[in-house]
Amino acid sequence: MHASSLENMYLCFERFIAGSALEQQERVTVLDVGGSDYNGSYREVFAEPRYAYTAADITDGPGVHLVIQDPYRLPLDDRSVDIVISGQMLEHCEFFWLAFDEMVRVLRPGGFIFLIAPSSGPEHRYPVDCYRFYPDAYRALARYANCAVLDIWLDERGPWRDLVGVFSHHGQPSFAGPADSRAQIAPTDIQPGSAQEEAVKGAAPYLDVLAQLHTALRPQSYFEIGVRHGFSLALAQGPAIGVDPAPDITAPLGAQTAVVIQTSDAYFAAPEKAPASPPDLIFIDGLHHCEAALRDFMNVERRASPGGLVVIDDILPNHPIQAERDRRTCVWTGDVWKLVPLLRRLRPDLSLVVLDTAPSGLLLIGGLDPSNRVLWDQYNPLVRELVAAIEPPADVVARLGAVSPLGMAWQSFCDAIGAVPNDRDTLIGSLARLAAAAPGAPL
Repeated sequence: MHASSLENMYLCFERFIAGSALEQQERVTVLDVGGSDYNGSYREVFAEPRYAYTAADITDGPGVHLVIQDPYRLPLDDRSVDIVISGQMLEHCEFFWLAFDEMVRVLRPGGFIFLIAPSSGPEHRYPVDCYRFYPDAYRALARYANCAVLDIWLDERGPWRDLVGVFSHHGQPSFAGPADSRAQIAPTDIQPGSAQEEAVKGAAPYLDVLAQLHTALRPQSYFEIGVRHGFSLALAQGPAIGVDPAPDITAPLGAQTAVVIQTSDAYFAAPEKAPASPPDLIFIDGLHHCEAALRDFMNVERRASPGGLVVIDDILPNHPIQAERDRRTCVWTGDVWKLVPLLRRLRPDLSLVVLDTAPSGLLLIGGLDPSNRVLWDQYNPLVRELVAAIEPPADVVARLGAVSPLGMAWQSFCDAIGAVPNDRDTLIGSLARLAAAAPGAPL
């Protein structure tokens, strides 16, 4: 199973199950058709004890509970399953319409079918690889099996470009709630590490730097991912949107500021409130995993103004333990640092500068190109590469190539972008001059 498929199954859950009447049941039956644990399983989406999860497959294997003798006959009663899911199975099923008809047969009234299949990608025979799917294929399936289509979306991330479909019995009211099953609430039981493990560095506080950028750029539209207490969002003087699944606002926000209570993934899939104009300044401070920061950047690049500036937090861990994917210290950056070498390698067209801010560094990105597909087309193999557990290089921890947000180089940068705000060429040139002030090779 590839990364975007799991993310799409989470999105199905968040939009149609979380907060619904179905989720309130004491016991919810889930059938995963083709559910062998191959590079991962959807089981984690339905991890709560109330979900009775059965993985069915035509052969025994990791995570399989039910071996199906006939791929076109499920050994289950009519209308006996609350949720039927299937991912990366349909393309390997020679007569897939018969398999789908069985999914509809066993689905209970009030339940859902979540179907994920590739619309592109290389041949991968297990043991055969027969099809790729487009939205009309799912509509045709619904007509064949006499069921309703509630939603279809085509994920652009390569190489598979997942086609996702949500189905139910006819006459069933759809539910697409704003609830989110993956709200990232800061843990309260983290025990502080040693003084070295909890160390912070930086020439200037990151909020001071963000305030200077707001003053210089005077953004017509500001967008933020990861609001928390709202101190960075409160810097906005004009229209602003902050997205966070579990905000705890204590800072006074401006009259033109809106907070959307969702994960960024759910927001970009179906924006509850879109900015009135393309954002000129974007701050990303979301989930501290590199692939999440990558997704956020990919999505905001498509929506930002051409001269927009993206700022990403937590780019410089102060100790290797702070960079671990599972949090063990109060000061925690996760592995967001991996985004810098990845963008330098795959997107040399972008202008990048790493700033030495407290507590954990900032990355400035200019030269945005909404039409660039490099990251989108390579997303799934990139995530497989990114999640590998590696420590940040010593140069990253020591901040040897980070630029100080103090002194003449930084002041000249702010003056230049302030003189011609939101101009792409001015921003690119100013970032290049700022990068030249790095002590040694830029990070």
